Amino acid sequence: MERYGQKMYNDFLVKQLNNPVNMDWALEYLDTVEYKYSHLKWTADENLSSVNDAELQDNIKGVYGWGIQSNLEDLSMPCPPYNIHKSGSDVYRNTSLVFGFAEWILDVFPYARQISIAAHPPGTRIRTHVDSDNYFKIHIPLIANNSSYFIFDGEQFSMKPGKMYLVNTAVPHSTSNEGNTTRVHLFFKVPIDKVKEIVNNSSLF
Repeated sequence: MERYGQKMYNDFLVKQLNNPVNMDWALEYLDTVEYKYSHLKWTADENLSSVNDAELQDNIKGVYGWGIQSNLEDLSMPCPPYNIHKSGSDVYRNTSLVFGFAEWILDVFPYARQISIAAHPPGTRIRTHVDSDNYFKIHIPLIANNSSYFIFDGEQFSMKPGKMYLVNTAVPHSTSNEGNTTRVHLFFKVPIDKVKEIVNNSSLF
């Protein structure tokens, strides 16, 4: 099937997985990261000069996050949650943020790549883009509202905490937080050739 001029490896845009998510553990992890690892927190407002194509973003003011895996040479430096740093490489390594819930993610998905947390304050809009032809993403909403969306050609998807979502980021998409609260997701890339295995394993839960 062809869509948007690219091959669709699976005929879906967003698929909810059945994998259980321990939200108490996930939120405990987020609290620990926020309060004990502030030195690794990346903020768009303070780092736009180091970002590729920042001028093309619609509205990323206030966006912040943590690169749980980093593609920077110095693992003690804050890494943006997206692959947008001018000094970033294609090699991701674990940082000191790989513990607890994040360690569990790697146990379940040992091929996970670019594990990150991103926070989008109200009004954040990420322009339409394609991540990669080789990877999809799994999103785990930690804090969300009903007016925070993934958007594919006008079709909107709202994600709920306590769930895990496989997102076809190989087709053009954008995000928009139209709610009144900050939306916080933990997410990571998975190889497209693992998608069938992920969906099949999810059905076992």
